[in-house]
Amino acid sequence: MLLHILASRAKQSPEKTALVYGPSRMSYADLYEQVKNFSNGLRAHGLTSSDSVALLLPNCPEFLISFFAVARLHASVVALNNLLQKHELKYCLQDSGISMVITTVQGAQTCRQLLPELEQLIELVVIDGVCSAATSFSSIMQSKTVDTSASDTERVYDGLVLYQYSSGSTGRPKRVGRTQRNLVCEAENFLATTRVTSTDTFLCVVPLFHAHGLGNCMLAAIGAGATLVLLERVVSDGLTVEVPFPARCHEVLRLIEREHVTVFPAVPYIFAALAETVQQRNTQLASVRLCFSAGNFLPQPTFDLFWQRFGVPIRQQYGCTEAGSVTINLEDAKALHFDAVGLPMRNVAVIVVDDAMREVSAGVIGEIAICSEALTTGYCDMQELNRQVFRDGYFFPGDLGKKDQHGNLYITGRKRIFIDTGGRKVDPLEIEDVLATHPQVAEAVVVGVAGPYGGEIIKAVIVAQSPCTEQELVAYCRDRMASYTVPRLIEFRQAIPRSPLRKVLR
Repeated sequence: MLLHILASRAKQSPEKTALVYGPSRMSYADLYEQVKNFSNGLRAHGLTSSDSVALLLPNCPEFLISFFAVARLHASVVALNNLLQKHELKYCLQDSGISMVITTVQGAQTCRQLLPELEQLIELVVIDGVCSAATSFSSIMQSKTVDTSASDTERVYDGLVLYQYSSGSTGRPKRVGRTQRNLVCEAENFLATTRVTSTDTFLCVVPLFHAHGLGNCMLAAIGAGATLVLLERVVSDGLTVEVPFPARCHEVLRLIEREHVTVFPAVPYIFAALAETVQQRNTQLASVRLCFSAGNFLPQPTFDLFWQRFGVPIRQQYGCTEAGSVTINLEDAKALHFDAVGLPMRNVAVIVVDDAMREVSAGVIGEIAICSEALTTGYCDMQELNRQVFRDGYFFPGDLGKKDQHGNLYITGRKRIFIDTGGRKVDPLEIEDVLATHPQVAEAVVVGVAGPYGGEIIKAVIVAQSPCTEQELVAYCRDRMASYTVPRLIEFRQAIPRSPLRKVLR
């Protein structure tokens, strides 16, 4: 199904630019040809439909080529964060039963250190440089094999094609499997809702391995026959260098102007960095017609500052690894509610229910439930959890929200984030709000840690902007909160751990 889309685009508009990466440009005909060549090379290397291939890559053309090439063989892609620590990577490789990893030289070196600890045989493929005991991407691409596959416009396969890991807020990451049909439905729903067409140009500055980048950038752009612009990775001495996004803001703004970007998906952190960039010149985003934010709550100061500086409203989009894109706010700019995540995508149903599974009235907060053909069938090897969160045809992501009288959805918090302090449920967000008002606190995250008798103890993790003590913060909380909500443990850190989309990793 996925290859049908790409093959159709290559046939309809062969010379249309599919991908822009730095100075290089790739047409749909070229992209499709490279996908076929790499797919044939993988088959020649023995890859079969029962295999899983990990993509441990930064954003780059090889990610797209590998993804569609593996899909063409009816095998499965495991999209991994290329910045995983060794113990995290080891868990994912074992959990997914990987037979091949496509990565950079750095990624291959990390994998090689792990191979003696793993029970499975894993072939390493590097997209750059030379690494011993690894095969080069280009050599697989150049493998001479006869393509005996049926036409990609005729083959219909809707089986599993993608595994991603849902970060969640606690515990081990959960592996989520989605089929080719799931992904095609997600792309079709997004395009029908946003009315993106082949005349659009997407700029992708979020990771392709994440649901936001893969669904709202890569699949949406290819599905529409649009142009996808990737922010080029920084390379020094042949190695990929991770550069903080604020240092690349001027480059991104120039890229938007140069490529006449019309669709810009990002996250609050990125929008805030762009809005706060010291202005070197009067940058205009005249070409951009759709900016949307996902992955975290959009603060009003970021919304206001971005609109004030660039004249473009940021629209919130709501989604998750398990279901892809769910809602988006497409209200008229003059009436836009910055904190609303909008109406459901076409062919997606979203309801808000109480504990008895009754749908609540407008304005009433309840638990969000999602029904969609893009939805996964469940977490891998987690039957008990699946019974809890997949019920009556709906998925319950654990988010709380409400709808207004027009049906727009608002996310108000997390259901399962509450801390159980001896039978009393404490909302950590309320404690964080109090701590945030302390003049010496730059950031605060509150979590529950295991306590006696199966209960939890409240712990606050603090990033201080000037010196302060644990005793000072505890006294501050006691003056403003009920005694049972006061943190009993306080830890000071240099930074709060976050996902690639800046989501707090509680």
